[in-house]
Amino acid sequence: MNVITHAASQPQLSDTQPGGNCAWLNARMEAQPVDQARWEDLLELFGPSGGTRGCWCMARRLPASIVAANGGAENRAALEGFVQAGVPVGLIGYVDERPAVWCAVAPRTEYAAIVRSRVLPIDEPEDETIWAINCLFVKSGYRGQGLTSPMVDAAVEYARNEGARIVEAYPVKAMPGDPGRGVLSTFLAAGFTPYAEDRTSAKRNVVVRRTLTGPSSTSLRRG
Repeated sequence: MNVITHAASQPQLSDTQPGGNCAWLNARMEAQPVDQARWEDLLELFGPSGGTRGCWCMARRLPASIVAANGGAENRAALEGFVQAGVPVGLIGYVDERPAVWCAVAPRTEYAAIVRSRVLPIDEPEDETIWAINCLFVKSGYRGQGLTSPMVDAAVEYARNEGARIVEAYPVKAMPGDPGRGVLSTFLAAGFTPYAEDRTSAKRNVVVRRTLTGPSSTSLRRG
């Protein structure tokens, strides 16, 4: 068994989970990458509304006009198609073995609306080693329990293990705002630093980055 051990506040990485996927563990939650075997868990997590307003986390993966025109059923089919094709889409966080939290994280090149954005300042748009955290969603009944912070930690470690050099996110500075993007304070606590503000007059969103220099700083223990 290979286990990457982190400081107490960080998730632990184990490769002993079913299907050969890595799991990021802390005292309260286990995070797993979404694959075909976990599709039903994602359906349970998102519910009939597809997370929020029938989006099924297609916002920024597809142009906004297409997401709106698709409606919930076609957006769900689009997400399922990505999962079946083995495209990285994100992580599910499990609490007591039930799906509770979603984090969309993938190479930034997967998000066409980000790399072509006129609002977000984007450098190196074709760099596949820059990953993006695009969405955080907590299922009703699990909100207000501090689950987004460990999900961000898990997303960073997942991206690192997939070869990411940089992880970006696009949170709101403070509420009110789009809660699906996350709040700036969550990312600052996870080691991200502000990189740029959006180009709107309100400047509610900020681009934050965490640079991953070299391999994980955690130690590999065999047992």
